[in-house]
Formats: sequence, structure tokens, C-alpha cells
Amino acid sequence: AKSVDYPESETYDLYYCKHNGWLSKELKALQHDFEGMMARAEQECSSRHYESITANQMAAVYAPGMLRGQPTEDEARFIGDWTCAMGSAACDMAYCAYSFCELPDGTIG
Repeated sequence: AKSVDYPESETYDLYYCKHNGWLSKELKALQHDFEGMMARAEQECSSRHYESITANQMAAVYAPGMLRGQPTEDEARFIGDWTCAMGSAACDMAYCAYSFCELPDGTIG
């Protein structure tokens, strides 16, 4: 059983995960494989195009999405880039794979 109960009003993370493509069956299969997730995160980050992102730049993009309750796709991708710039997206990718899923009708559970 999972131990996190997300209130219906807390939607930022699930859209962050969806917009970054981190709800895939591939990542679900890696959620308990540390080395595999680390390798997949390295692949993910190497495919992104970012140079460096400051904390102020991240906050300027993150805050509007939090106030709205969910990020736009561009905002979510930028925050995903930020996790890569910080060293690795593996923790966020594993969190997404563990916490959420995309249902057959396209909604997120």
C-alpha cells in the first residue's frame, strides 16, 4: 500500500510529472531499481537543452504554477530541466513513477 494521500486540490506534482513524461511504464518498471533509474535519469538529462539555471530563475517559473495549482507544460519542463541542472532528475522521476499513473482515459491517478 502507498503511504501518501494527495488531496484532490494538490495537483501541481501530478501535472509536473505528466508534462515531463515521467509516468511511463518504463519508469514504473525502474521505480525500485536505483542503478537503472540513475542511468535513465542521466539519459533524460543529457537529452535536455539547458546551460545553468539559478534559484531565482527556478522560483520565477515555479511560483506562478503553484499559485494556479498546476504548471503549464513549459513551466513543468523548465522545472524538470532545473532538477537536471542540480545534478539529476532521478529522485523526481522515481517519485513520479511511484506516486502517480496515467489512466487509460488520459486522466492521472
